[in-house]
Order: sequence, then C-alpha cells, then structure tokens
Amino acid sequence: MKINTILMSLCVLSTISHANAISYNYVTSIKVNQIELNAPVSADQINKLVKTESTKTHRTYSECTGNYEYSLNPSSNQALTFEIYAEDNPQIKHEQFYQDKSNFKQLGQTKGRVWLTWNNSKDMNDKIVVNNTQITPQYTLQQFKQDFKHSAQSMNPKGDAQVLILEVEQVKEFMKHPEDFSPPYTAYLNFSFKNGKLAQFSIQQALAC
Repeated sequence: MKINTILMSLCVLSTISHANAISYNYVTSIKVNQIELNAPVSADQINKLVKTESTKTHRTYSECTGNYEYSLNPSSNQALTFEIYAEDNPQIKHEQFYQDKSNFKQLGQTKGRVWLTWNNSKDMNDKIVVNNTQITPQYTLQQFKQDFKHSAQSMNPKGDAQVLILEVEQVKEFMKHPEDFSPPYTAYLNFSFKNGKLAQFSIQQALAC
C-alpha cells in the first residue's frame, strides 16, 4: 500500500513539474484576411494583408541569415516584413534574381515568411484568427487569460505576453521538451495589453541568428 502511495505521489509530482515547465501556450494557425501566416506566403498575396500600391518597399540583405527581406510601413501604426528563404524557393538559382525586384508585384510567386505588426490595436481592421479565436481591437486581457492560461502567467509587468506559433510536427516535441521552445528563436504572437485591453499585436517569425 505504501509503495502504491509513493508511486502515485511521484506521478503527481512529475505531472506538476511538467506543467510548471510549460511557460507558453501555442497555436498552429494564424490567419490574417484568410491567409495562413504559419507557412510561406507568395509575394502576390501581400496586397491582401496591407496596402502595397502607394507604399515604398525597402529591400535589404541579411549577412547573418543570407536571406533577402522586403519591408514596408503602410501606415504609422503598421509594419510588414517579408523574409525570403532559399529552401522555400528552389526555382531561384542565383541571387541576381533579386537585383531588379523592388516590390511585391515583381516578386510574384516568390515565397516568404511574413512578420506583421499593429502598433495601435485601433488600426486592426483586418480579420485575424488564431486557431479558432478571432483577435479584434476589443480583445481583452480577461479573454487572453481564458484563451492562453500559461502565456498569461508569464506576462511581464509591462503587459506583454507571448504565444508560440508551432508547426504541427513540432507539437509533440514541444510537449516533451517545452524548455527548448521560446521567443525569439521560436515564432510567436506578441500581445501587449494596457488597462485590460489589447493595445498592440504582432506576428513574429523565428529568428535564425
């Protein structure tokens, strides 16, 4: 009887320890205007996310990652970065391809990962769906605590909290070793709350270096 009691106690302690190790909730889908951003997106879809016609696009090359990035600020409260990975674009054989590509229309079917930030939630006029939860300017801290319990417990004093964005095949590993997954080297959603309401929101892809 004592042995059974000890084994049960150890099992409970193991479960509690594992639960305490999980600092973040995770999602496997983040859609903006019905476009899935937990996957490479073709450049010709960017105009469904932000206004690209009258906005200047900036092209940069990262020495760190070896990736090209195209970014723009369609408004003072919104920013988008499109990061292009070679593995998502096997059809592009040479870097010369990018030399005469200065906007998303010219990039066409080229695929990239999207970083998207709303610095003021009042300007969030897009349809944002995280798994099955819609994120709107009216989204509250109380709702966040119900939807993302672990992430809410890890919120910093400024009101910032992160929810991980995982590929479906990463979930099993995350459940085994949650300590191996954390921002900024894991993609994540950043929620910033002020006075109990959502003030800022961003979709951050994983940093490679």
